[in-house]
Amino acid sequence: MPLVLTAGRQVRRLSVADFPMPVEPIDRVRIPNWFSPRSPKHRRDLASSMMTKLAGRDKEPPPRSKAAQDQIAALRRRVRSHPCHDCPDREEHARRMERRARLQREVDRLEATVAGRSHVIARTFQRVCAVLAHLGYTKDGRVTDAGKRLACLYTELDLLAAECLRRGLWDGLSPAELAACVSALTFESRTAEAAAAVPQPGGPVRAVLAATMSLWRELDDIEKDNRLSFLREPDPGFAWAAHAWAQGKPLESVLGPDLTPGDFVRAVKQLMDLLGQVAVAAGDPLRSTALAAVDALGHGVVTFSSVEDLPDPARGTLPA
Repeated sequence: MPLVLTAGRQVRRLSVADFPMPVEPIDRVRIPNWFSPRSPKHRRDLASSMMTKLAGRDKEPPPRSKAAQDQIAALRRRVRSHPCHDCPDREEHARRMERRARLQREVDRLEATVAGRSHVIARTFQRVCAVLAHLGYTKDGRVTDAGKRLACLYTELDLLAAECLRRGLWDGLSPAELAACVSALTFESRTAEAAAAVPQPGGPVRAVLAATMSLWRELDDIEKDNRLSFLREPDPGFAWAAHAWAQGKPLESVLGPDLTPGDFVRAVKQLMDLLGQVAVAAGDPLRSTALAAVDALGHGVVTFSSVEDLPDPARGTLPA
């Protein structure tokens, strides 16, 4: 139904009942995009534009042709002969039908919106399933043993963590070295410059981090081939701090200009949580190393002080 501006500068929504006969336009006035019906100034300006447009014109509509008058008369006769014309509640029924039509349009719009979103979710799910099947985490619609290990990992980079486990990137590392390497999957620097300025631990950590980055690029390419983008880039910006803290270094020696004590504790807790998940998903000796890394990190200002503070699954039975 049309929204109109009256001669008294009031905005009204018209209904079918307001049109007992056809309406013929007299002229056109362009309404600016910024017009707001709630603004008195906007309504006043639009009313002024209408009055200027109509200045000097005869406000009475031009006479209709004989053919038009005959057509109108025929239509009026049809209306009067309609069974509903004599209904005493005709206007109330018309208003209810108008409301029903408006609600039906709203229902159709919402259903179209939900259907569109459902289709997006379904397509995304199918693409994720294609990636998992390509990597061997599912086969013929069933979850493989590798997929069951993946299900033990709850992190933003769970697929990368599962691949690191499956390809043995973390095998043979010490607890402090494992903590440093796994931190790349949990930590996010505030800026790229902050991540680049942090030194890296020595030993095998650098090689493992480089292999982790290479593996991430491989997985990222697979996702892009399937029109997905879930895996963010790993961040080695906390590796040195995690390695030093796991070796028992004091807090003041591991904090940097871009790492506050609160950020440090939060990052260590997230790292310990993922290490606990790694302990569940991995077999020995990596399981023992992951639990030892949790113990090594759980000291000082960090809340988790031992393996016993981890959730029960980290101390439970490992998957076969």
